[in-house]
Amino acid sequence: MNEAVFFNPGDAIASSHDFKEVRRSVQIIKAERPTERQIVIAKNDKSGIYAVYYADKMQEDQTGTAYHIEDKL
Repeated sequence: MNEAVFFNPGDAIASSHDFKEVRRSVQIIKAERPTERQIVIAKNDKSGIYAVYYADKMQEDQTGTAYHIEDKL
């Protein structure tokens, strides 16, 4: 997906420079707190940090920080 999406960095569930570490964090989160909400892993192209967000936290008005979706869970 090449489209930029916007999130408030304060809404991140987890973050790291390592994609595999973030993916493991998502697996733990889903096991400990099952939810129907979709979780996404997004990458900030400027800082290279991967962050985990609930998909419904995407900002429609392009405020916040631009990310690119790397994975949807």
